[in-house]
Amino acid sequence: MGSINTTVEQFAQLHFGGHLADVSFRVNPFREEDKTYATCEDPAYTQRIVEHLDGSGEGKTLGVYPLWKMNGVWMVNWVAVDLDEGKTSDVHADNLQKILSAKGIKSFKETSKSKGYHVWVYFDQPIAASIGRKGMIGACRVVDVPIKEVYPKQVILTEEKIGNCLRLPYPHSRAMGRHEVFIPDVTPSKFYDVESFVKAAWASRVSLPVFRELVRLYEATQPKAPQYSGGGRSDGEFYGTARKIWDQTIFEDRSAAMFAFAGSLLWQGYSIDATIDWVRKLDDRLGKYVDRVEREKYLRDLVESASTRVEPREET
Repeated sequence: MGSINTTVEQFAQLHFGGHLADVSFRVNPFREEDKTYATCEDPAYTQRIVEHLDGSGEGKTLGVYPLWKMNGVWMVNWVAVDLDEGKTSDVHADNLQKILSAKGIKSFKETSKSKGYHVWVYFDQPIAASIGRKGMIGACRVVDVPIKEVYPKQVILTEEKIGNCLRLPYPHSRAMGRHEVFIPDVTPSKFYDVESFVKAAWASRVSLPVFRELVRLYEATQPKAPQYSGGGRSDGEFYGTARKIWDQTIFEDRSAAMFAFAGSLLWQGYSIDATIDWVRKLDDRLGKYVDRVEREKYLRDLVESASTRVEPREET
């Protein structure tokens, strides 16, 4: 393999994540002797990469779970999309790479185990999993690429959960032309050898400020939840939760109280504008947004958000 130490070390860092799995036949998370899940922070990680690439030792094929925690925040070192939609997968992968390239982001297209493709993006430093997932979803939406298999699939993990793993490229046991990465802009298509791939990926790692621009695409393409427009009421004869909150004098959570108050008014048939007026009056007493320059925006956003949670009342 030539410069084995550098290649292995950089391959391992490019694909660093949380937990590890043996995916030689099916997905089996590695466990330590004490039955805890093995992670990329374990000393054995680099040796497992060696065995993944050259078949030495036990020679198990690796999959990596992308999420790991740093200072209480779930992070990722890479993001990817697994495309297995039949004949359209090739087109989807190419279109995704084009939009990423247009945003200054280098990506790598790998043939998967079946007839699909993986598109990988590697970072020069760990980024928040939420930013990674939103960015890739945003790019996919712009070019109508399916988002079902965007990695990371989760942005947080609950206790004892490890998420979903993705097979790493260049396993020693791969079939010809599978799990290899295309050299871009070459006709007919050719693949990198593992050393050339690692050099190219290492040199093309993406910075957070550049990748963060994709989050704008996510926000611009985010489907808006349907709003319940309410009715035509604006009077002060409200009841139930709204009346209870209005009559309160002590509040542990002002934001939650204002949100619940707005939702109750909308459910009772108050219009959006009337609800904003009443929430403003409540805020005059609570002082949550009173002194803020963008007070009106905060109030409208709160009411419109509440309107997406309101179930229309049945006619009697």
